[in-house]
Amino acid sequence: MTATISLFVAYIVFVKNRRSISHLTLSLFSLAVFLWSVSYAIWLLSSNEIEALFWARTLNLGAILIPIFLFHWILCFLKINKEKRRLVFFYYLITAIFVSFSYSSYYIKGVIQIREFPYWPQANWLYLVFLLISWVPIFTYSFFLLIRELRRRKSAARQQIIYVLLGLIIGFLGGSTNYLLVFGIDYFSPVGSALVVFFPILFSYAIIRYRFMDIKLILRQSSVYILSLGVVFGLISIVKVIASRYLSEFVFWMDLMAVFFAVATFPYIKDKFFRLANKYFFTSLYDSGKLILKTGNELKTVLNIEKVYEFLYATFSKNLHTKAFGVLTYEEDNKVYQLQYNQGFKVKKGDAFDQNPVVEENFIKKNRIVITEELKNLYYSDKTKNLINLLESLGVELLIPLKVKGSLIGLLALGAKETGEAYNDEDLQVLEIIAGQAAVAIENAQLYSEAKKFNIRLRKEVKKATGEVGRANKDLHKTNDKLIDAYEKLKQLDSAKNEFISIASHQLRTPLTSIKGFISLIREGDYGKVSKEADGALKKIFISNERLIKLVNDLLSLSRIESGKFTFSFEKNDVAQMVKTVVYNLSLEAEDAELKLKYIKPDKKIVLFHFDRDKMHEVISNLVDNAIKYTAEGQVEVKIEESGNKVRIVVTDSGKGMGKEEAKYVFEKFRRGVGSSSLNTEGIGLGLYVCKKIVNAHKGKIFAKSEGVGKGSQFIVELKKDFKSNKE
Repeated sequence: MTATISLFVAYIVFVKNRRSISHLTLSLFSLAVFLWSVSYAIWLLSSNEIEALFWARTLNLGAILIPIFLFHWILCFLKINKEKRRLVFFYYLITAIFVSFSYSSYYIKGVIQIREFPYWPQANWLYLVFLLISWVPIFTYSFFLLIRELRRRKSAARQQIIYVLLGLIIGFLGGSTNYLLVFGIDYFSPVGSALVVFFPILFSYAIIRYRFMDIKLILRQSSVYILSLGVVFGLISIVKVIASRYLSEFVFWMDLMAVFFAVATFPYIKDKFFRLANKYFFTSLYDSGKLILKTGNELKTVLNIEKVYEFLYATFSKNLHTKAFGVLTYEEDNKVYQLQYNQGFKVKKGDAFDQNPVVEENFIKKNRIVITEELKNLYYSDKTKNLINLLESLGVELLIPLKVKGSLIGLLALGAKETGEAYNDEDLQVLEIIAGQAAVAIENAQLYSEAKKFNIRLRKEVKKATGEVGRANKDLHKTNDKLIDAYEKLKQLDSAKNEFISIASHQLRTPLTSIKGFISLIREGDYGKVSKEADGALKKIFISNERLIKLVNDLLSLSRIESGKFTFSFEKNDVAQMVKTVVYNLSLEAEDAELKLKYIKPDKKIVLFHFDRDKMHEVISNLVDNAIKYTAEGQVEVKIEESGNKVRIVVTDSGKGMGKEEAKYVFEKFRRGVGSSSLNTEGIGLGLYVCKKIVNAHKGKIFAKSEGVGKGSQFIVELKKDFKSNKE
């Protein structure tokens, strides 16, 4: 039983993520337990001394490998692997030495009869050295690390550590009963070895109950496949028995028919079991890639806000089997969330809920999913207890932020699954991607609705104006004709504007979000191993996709600026950390362009001051991105300077430079530098215009400098540390 479960755990862990050190070491540990267990069983059944000695040494080979693989995995599991790299290397070296002597007489000198065991192995001096140098220190230190982390953690990870500890303690005590007899001490019975089975059993339970290492889905899918194969083989066996007993002269043809029957019916039987498993046992046996693709394709065709909500509810109830679903929109002015759609929660449409500062700071701003259980375990206090009690009373398990270009537009609320199981890591990853698609779709629908209302209002106003002119002066036919002509042109412009918004925000952003999500999943190995050549191509696709997203964002920023809906969130932020993040995010583009991207930090720490972090992040990203695109070779340098009450962010490149006249108009709408298209064909002259609007809203300055064509450029952003918004 121990061998079977260990081998199964080794397989599903390795299949889940072959590139992960954590998964690889756990798989190797499980294989070492498998080797020990199988060798133990064969050794007990040995019929002679030579055979027994070989298998006794083999099972002890497994015992030599178990500590180092276990220790390495625990370090990875606790995320301290890099800190203990030298220690791990030392014990791998020690283990290699003991492995090389494992079949020698220095380690196991022979077998003798003890109690009811005719061929019990007898240890030599090297065996004792192994226990003192490797086995005892590794297990002792591993227990110490696990117990230390158990005291620190207060989430589901704590439960994972508890089950790992329980499995190790029971298995450790059980396996250690062998060592006394190995040294000839006939005091305890070695039957405690059977307790080793508790480690893979408890570990498997941790996988199922607490989303351990994100391999729950493979475990469940494997069980469905095994059950399906079992049914098919059972049917073939029945046919075989009937054929051999009653149709012996047609056995060959019956076997051939059975094979065809198995091949034809397996997909049908497997599909039936998957449906039964989805309905009655599991709730997450879905294809995440297909679900994301289908959701993205559907959402980009829907412009009615209610239909968007209904589609999301149908998607989550069908694939994740959620009991309840709701959508809340965020009102920036009042700092409240208002319920717009509800299925299953005991609340009414239109109910408002106040913003919680703890949740906003630790989850919403970081675009993290709020898990009610995690919120309760980690952040329970007087500030959060009312919210936590409300979420638990309503049955809300997840709150998923809906953000578009860093701006919060609302939340998705999901209730428990029908089976009562927790949302696993794959569920959370899929929900994050779908939330991005949903946020874009919801904003598109809102923009479309506002555009329709504006169009109706515009028609009424124009009609009213033309009517008043006609009644006031019936003789001015020419003036009336001009107004009608102006009205028709306004209609055309309005129609063009609506079409522009629909195409830019709806047709472009939704698929771009899906592309970005899929590329990330592929590069991370979720769809299998990716070759270096393919990874390089995917990196280029990712960079091009990011540029398209930036272009679409610039177009939408222009639309919001001109419609007066460009809002800001001024808070105290760390300007140095923001600039450092921009440089890190664009390092991939610089590397692809074979440029050196350099960040020079300020001489001393700059105190926090008020500015909109997301908007200024967009400004600096635009400037650095432009510097990379318009620099054929050389470097781009980003530095922060502090002078009195002002902070200057300077982006310097060794690119094409510009003349004095160009520097005057580069911040104008739809204007680009002379010769820009020869270096970069993707820009349309909006990025710097949007940058200037954002900096102006901060009452700061943005300007460009250049010594001339071919001598590089400097773009400087100047902000005031004592800036206060109009609201303040």
